[in-house]
Amino acid sequence: MSARILLVEDSPTILNLLSMVLRQVGFAVQTANDGLEALDKLSKESVDLIITDVNMPRMDGFTFISRVRSQGVMPKVPIIVLSTEREDHDRLRGRSAGADLYLTKPVQPQTLVDHVRSLLTARAEA
Repeated sequence: MSARILLVEDSPTILNLLSMVLRQVGFAVQTANDGLEALDKLSKESVDLIITDVNMPRMDGFTFISRVRSQGVMPKVPIIVLSTEREDHDRLRGRSAGADLYLTKPVQPQTLVDHVRSLLTARAEA
């Protein structure tokens, strides 16, 4: 069974591109347009990893990550932030919210895939 990834992104272009890249290497991908939609999806089905943007309508990525971690929705699932925000305080905020990794856009598709595989391997070995 392939690993299930929830991709949370409000840009249709980025959402479609990353979904395609991840599916091409064998991952099962679910998508959500913001944190609220993502929490709804997580309440119905578990995933193996989450990739989330930060700047989104209704619920931003930092709030989404905090809720996933604090409400016990999926406290151990690896979370990657993928954002245009590059400042140190943004990275710190992502880590403080509970993200395992903070990447900035644009990211090379293979770089993202490599990080996803690495986090999934680490989780399986834990």
